[in-house]
Amino acid sequence: MDLFMVAFRILHIGSAIMWAGGAALFFFYIEPTITAMGPDGEKIIGELVGKRRMPIYFAAVSTFTVLGGLILYWRDSGGFQVSWITTSTGLALTTGALAALVAWIGSNLLIPRAIETVGAIGGEMKAAGGPPSDEQMGRMHAAQERLRTIGMADLVLIGIAAVAMASARYLG
Repeated sequence: MDLFMVAFRILHIGSAIMWAGGAALFFFYIEPTITAMGPDGEKIIGELVGKRRMPIYFAAVSTFTVLGGLILYWRDSGGFQVSWITTSTGLALTTGALAALVAWIGSNLLIPRAIETVGAIGGEMKAAGGPPSDEQMGRMHAAQERLRTIGMADLVLIGIAAVAMASARYLG
């Protein structure tokens, strides 16, 4: 038994489950709730980002997923041997790895910025003291749509990675 591979598979798969599950929960339930709450959604964003440190959670689990996967990929490929990478299994794992890397970029660079923008506009609306202006509402809707689009693209990429990795060993 290769305890090294077992440990990194547990790290990789466990982190991937936490990343995918958290992302699905956020983009199917939490984000629509925040959007429906309008300016009051800023309170939830403030709690999740400021107090609960949600971006740190996603940065950690997505990074553990990608680093664990990279180590497994390196071991499986014999040090990135092209002869292995071009096999059915290698191509499937490469596809999954690339999808996960792009999702990692979305999770760690694009989504936190989009959440901060939504929170900042919500705070601006609240600070104004009255009903939001049409300009503020337009900016808020655009920021929320950007967050939703990035999040859904991220979920699709995580799904592609999961399917590719789950099926890779059975393709060859």
